[in-house]
Amino acid sequence: MYVDLIKEQSTRNENISPDFALTGGAVASPQLIKDMQSVLRVNTVHVLYGLTESLAAFCSLPGEDTSKVYTTVGHIVPHTEAKVVDNNRNTVKFGVPGELCLKGVAILDGYLGDDKKTAETFDEEGWFYTGDQFIMYEDGYGNIVGRIKDMIIRGGENIYPKEIENFLQTHPNILEVHVVGVPHKRLGEEVWACIATKNGEPISLEEVKQFCDKKLAYFKIPAAVRILKDFPKTTSGKIQKYKLVEQIVHENKNK
Repeated sequence: MYVDLIKEQSTRNENISPDFALTGGAVASPQLIKDMQSVLRVNTVHVLYGLTESLAAFCSLPGEDTSKVYTTVGHIVPHTEAKVVDNNRNTVKFGVPGELCLKGVAILDGYLGDDKKTAETFDEEGWFYTGDQFIMYEDGYGNIVGRIKDMIIRGGENIYPKEIENFLQTHPNILEVHVVGVPHKRLGEEVWACIATKNGEPISLEEVKQFCDKKLAYFKIPAAVRILKDFPKTTSGKIQKYKLVEQIVHENKNK
């Protein structure tokens, strides 16, 4: 929604100055938040993290440092427990990425009529496994690295799309970007960037590669770029990356 509002405001330049804006549902990149402040002239931006299965588990605190809005999804809320675990479900240290697990009165007890999914998502101690790759900090704040299922494995290297998306979002001609892994015979998956540009101006793969050069590891630099005007999203505004992959695979087959 904010991407669309920024696009419209860039053209119309309405005399607006909202008191505050709240981001949730999909994680906002630092650049998007900065654009909300500069283009939409929002005085204060609040961030929160929640799921369909819970109320907000992390959110902004009153009077917090502005940098927290850019670098985290907020502070853990009262009456909620959180931990981050590795692939063996062992708790990791602060600052180390792993899967976020939640427990508390604001988390659901299970899925009605779906015992299999409940057993897959909850452990015997009642911890809910979110499927989000997450980093917890000692001060109670946290940040999403990305969805575990969205992780790209290219030639044995684990790549989290959010890192690439946040970087590409700083390009002056990129309005919105989503990075996906597309099947590749030799590498397993290859990195593709699906981009919507500002004012419909074109951007080439070579320009993207030059922008990323020496700023991202070579294996994280997109091998291909797909220019789009709209992205497949759910009714709540979350990107449907699997549909982007399906579209790319279908187009490649027809070439």
